Amino acid sequence: MFSWNIIGILIWVAIILYLVFIVQNIRQRRIKMIIKQHKRFTWPNFLINVVEVIVLLVAAGWMFNQTFMDNPDLEDANRITSTIKYEPLIMRTGSGNSSYVTINSDKRKNGSQTYTFYRAGSKITTSSDYASIAYGNTALDVDAEKIPYVKKDLTKMDKKYQRAYVAIYTAFYKKNWQNGIGMHAGHLATRYYLIRVPDQSFIKQK
Repeated sequence: MFSWNIIGILIWVAIILYLVFIVQNIRQRRIKMIIKQHKRFTWPNFLINVVEVIVLLVAAGWMFNQTFMDNPDLEDANRITSTIKYEPLIMRTGSGNSSYVTINSDKRKNGSQTYTFYRAGSKITTSSDYASIAYGNTALDVDAEKIPYVKKDLTKMDKKYQRAYVAIYTAFYKKNWQNGIGMHAGHLATRYYLIRVPDQSFIKQK
């Protein structure tokens, strides 16, 4: 089955082959210049070297950005396909107050947080970079505004699950040539967890 990601692979191969060509071409022109012109430096030869290197750097930089720094618009229907799944949270009981979600904070200069919660059949622990907690009358947390959740649907889920659910947003790169350039076609773009709890008392700090 044809994969659009072959486009990206072929472009990277072409860039590598061009690098090999540049090295050989610069070497051959330099040897020719020394033998025929008895010179080690000429401006025309230097300018050709500069142009070849600039073309290489621009091509490699562009492909690096496409492959490793891609940050697609999640509302771009030409590149992204997404789904939102709503699942009820399972309350954890034990010592102290019952809770729906546990926050584990790393107390360091470059600290981080992880959220742990339970849904039917599984326990999920995720970084705060890919999750947020909404409580009280607000169904959508400020951090989750970057994800295209539908507020009207969240309001419906508030009523259905009594404000105790997780809205799992999953986005995939579409299988097309645009995503194939960066070798992302068909791959996961992002997964985000909006954890909804009735109020702050259902959040446990670990």
